[in-house]
Amino acid sequence: MIRRRSGWIGRGLVWLALPIVAAAVPMMSRAAPAEEPRRPGPAVRLTLDNDHFNFWQTPGERPDFGYTHGSELSVHVPRPSGRLPGWMSRLWLGDSAGGDAAIEVRLRQDIYSPWKLPPDRPYAGWLELSVGASRGSERGRRELLFTAGVTGQPSMAASVQRTMHRAFNQGTPPDWTDQIPFEPGFGLEAAALSRGIFLGRPDGPSLALGSLARGRVATYALDLRLGPALVAGWAPPGLWPRAVPRRRGPTLHVRLEPRVDFIGRDEYLDGPLFRDHPGPGAKPVVAESRAAVGVGWSSLGFEYAVLRRSREFEGQPKPHTYSSLSATWTH
Repeated sequence: MIRRRSGWIGRGLVWLALPIVAAAVPMMSRAAPAEEPRRPGPAVRLTLDNDHFNFWQTPGERPDFGYTHGSELSVHVPRPSGRLPGWMSRLWLGDSAGGDAAIEVRLRQDIYSPWKLPPDRPYAGWLELSVGASRGSERGRRELLFTAGVTGQPSMAASVQRTMHRAFNQGTPPDWTDQIPFEPGFGLEAAALSRGIFLGRPDGPSLALGSLARGRVATYALDLRLGPALVAGWAPPGLWPRAVPRRRGPTLHVRLEPRVDFIGRDEYLDGPLFRDHPGPGAKPVVAESRAAVGVGWSSLGFEYAVLRRSREFEGQPKPHTYSSLSATWTH
């Protein structure tokens, strides 16, 4: 049996940093020059993460371990009145903050595989539904989501990975007999963006630089993500990773997001919260970089990103690189 790491360093860093993030959020309400040429309508975004999307590698060299696949369908519904439902207004997304308000709904599945056999990390699947709200302007953005999900067989991760292996002739489907068992999960996720520098024109060549923060307090995760963000190009959609297009004409952008995760708990490495299924234990600090290029026209936007994540547990052979494809439709 693999010994579980305590992760007390990561927990300390998370709890020390959370007040800093909370204190920084109100700063986003300060006045700034108008940037948005129009208010986007409802938007639907489909995102697929997979290490098989590393197109610069030959198919036989592409990895199939760690965080090996993710699917997300998200819906962004603006509130024409600029106001949120009462129960959301009483939270830190209050109507007094200004900016455009929207309801956010996301359905997501994550799949994790071991690097080597016997498993150094368990097979794990996660299926979640998140509902919340966002408020954003040219100055920044805040988002608050409530999440409920499941691990184990109800996540359907084993079925999805086996089907993908058969469909793309990737060899013998993996044996998911030993996976993290079923357990329901609940959590709260808060994210904030603050733009510090903007150069250029919103409907032409421009560059924006700012900072991103995300914190999760959940049965399946306790972590904090911090890092700068840069986006540049012709009418780019904005610093927010899920930003919708801001104009109907052609767009072109590049995006850079180096960040650091301070981890107090990771269910897919530390094991379930209420059941006994130990893992190798999560490292308390993990670095990740994201570089993306995107294009858009009229109501459609596309983005391809490459992400590289440092070792997540002791004994992981090397850092993990995977890629992401996303498509956004805006009304």
